[in-house]
Amino acid sequence: MRRSKLAVRTAALTTLLLAGAVPAWHFFHRSAPVVATPQAAVSPSRLPLYQWTVGEERTYHFVWNDLQRIAFTVPGGEELQRFDGVMNLDGELTLQALEVREDGARLRLALKRLSQHEVTFSGQSLLPDAAALQEHLPESASAWLELNGQGALVGVRYSDAEPPMFRQFTQSLAAELFPTELRDAAEWTAVESTHLGQVEASFQFQDERARLTRRRTRYQSLRAASQVPTFQQQLSSLTQFDRDPDGFLAAVSLNEILDATHTDGRPLLSRRVRLRLTFSTRQQKPLPPLVETKSIVRAPSQLVFEGDEERALATSQAAGMTVDLMLEALASANDPSAVGDAGTFARRAIAALKLEPHRTGELGALFKRPGVAPAMRELMLDLLAGAGHAEAQAVLRELIVSKEAREHPGAHAMMVQRAGFFKAPEPETGRLLARMNAEARASGDVGTERASAYALGAVVSHLPAGSPEAAEFLRPLEDALLQADSPEALEHSLRALGNSGSERVLDLASPHLRDASPTVRAAAASALRSAPQDAATGLLLEALSSETERAVQAVYLDALNGRTLGGAELERLSVWVISGGLAVGADAPLLNVLSARMDDSDAVLRMLQALSLRPGQQPATRARVMALMAQASASRGG
Repeated sequence: MRRSKLAVRTAALTTLLLAGAVPAWHFFHRSAPVVATPQAAVSPSRLPLYQWTVGEERTYHFVWNDLQRIAFTVPGGEELQRFDGVMNLDGELTLQALEVREDGARLRLALKRLSQHEVTFSGQSLLPDAAALQEHLPESASAWLELNGQGALVGVRYSDAEPPMFRQFTQSLAAELFPTELRDAAEWTAVESTHLGQVEASFQFQDERARLTRRRTRYQSLRAASQVPTFQQQLSSLTQFDRDPDGFLAAVSLNEILDATHTDGRPLLSRRVRLRLTFSTRQQKPLPPLVETKSIVRAPSQLVFEGDEERALATSQAAGMTVDLMLEALASANDPSAVGDAGTFARRAIAALKLEPHRTGELGALFKRPGVAPAMRELMLDLLAGAGHAEAQAVLRELIVSKEAREHPGAHAMMVQRAGFFKAPEPETGRLLARMNAEARASGDVGTERASAYALGAVVSHLPAGSPEAAEFLRPLEDALLQADSPEALEHSLRALGNSGSERVLDLASPHLRDASPTVRAAAASALRSAPQDAATGLLLEALSSETERAVQAVYLDALNGRTLGGAELERLSVWVISGGLAVGADAPLLNVLSARMDDSDAVLRMLQALSLRPGQQPATRARVMALMAQASASRGG
């Protein structure tokens, strides 16, 4: 049990999301401590930031309160899931100077006498008692801080003996206690690389150099939201680094409030942090033996996951859910609403299936019980699709052709489409869908034919381009498009083919951009969204320039939003917008395009300015336009 809990703890401490590692450093080496001069001379300049005496251990009282909430979309779904992390630590921190050199210093950091050690993740206590504290934050553990000649933190060293949680805590703590960018100037600005992300900051020496203040002004990126390049934020951040009259570290005070949202206002990340460090005592202590080494070296901003990454993430997402609890909840419910919040339940249940794949068949047995409502059976298939492993795929293949699934003609097509949700589909899943598609076409079962085609296209999108399986599964989709004899048949065939993301989509779908039917034109545009050739972007822009239907324009813009748009493409789009081509009510999909490309060209700002002058906008739309204009202007220094 300890091992699984440790995995949860480690996942929770990497800013609530797994960020992966960056290459380790190799330029620090263990050298003999400098003892000839016990204290470095006080520099007439502003730097180094602090003075240190070799062998002297300085004890500080520290209080660290950190609350983080992050929202992200769980794979396989569109609903935002929120995770909370709370940390309240109160105790002693010691810093002993092991080396003091002209080009830097090495300090030994340890945590002592933690009178408060509240750490929770999604409601679970990670340090519930003294035994857990001793196991994961032992007083015997230590970190070596590497400072450069200016006093800035450049690295943190550990040995294999330090527990993973200790490494995560002290690495984050050290990055807050010591600046990573220092200059011998009265004030300056810099971009810091922190464990939270890249952040712009201004520095200033005050009170006759006794205090350095740091104000973080804007996060350029957030590691916990690396897939969201553009976001809105409200940031209030002030750190004060105080030194005593002799130049030693006297105190550190940090207050930071960050609220980051998507450009449409959806929550992304919130953080409230308060850190206080105050000098208590000092004493001279023997240096550790030269044989002591710490070969694990991390940069201040480096986030490293230690352990089974996938299992740790699943454990944290399960949040206590087991297969037994999942089966019990499903068996007692007649409707998905009876299991509570559907998104939360699905996330936890999928994670439980990932942790116990050998028990997936028990969910299949529950599916086949008499009298199970179709909505509940669809939910069970969603859980299998989310789990995605071989056991889940085998059970889902069995279920979608079962007599129990076919008891509900109206729902069966929706059940079949679940086979297209796998991110790593097995070839047998594609073969089953191809057989179902052929049989449904022969028997005139239109619902199953279309559902299997949609799912088959999705399967192709996850297979290597040019593979025999991809060609085999793509063939019935191409045939269906060529044989379509009505706008409705064309629409569904184009959407199924578009799901494949195949190169063939460009040639087969582009002629239908000029179709007389708006639904066919929209389906063709959707199909081209994921076409791999760059030419698809030009075809979409050309067709958009003459499109007048609002609903079809929205689909064109959504397709363009899924593609790479360079300066030339944005210029073409801006000409169309400024000339009045955008239909009334189509502002939102255009804003989606622009919000992801705020720094790409001046054309973005021109389009935002044109949108700001459009009459009759909804208040929420206008507010979004003005917020993006302010962001675009700020990024250009305006």
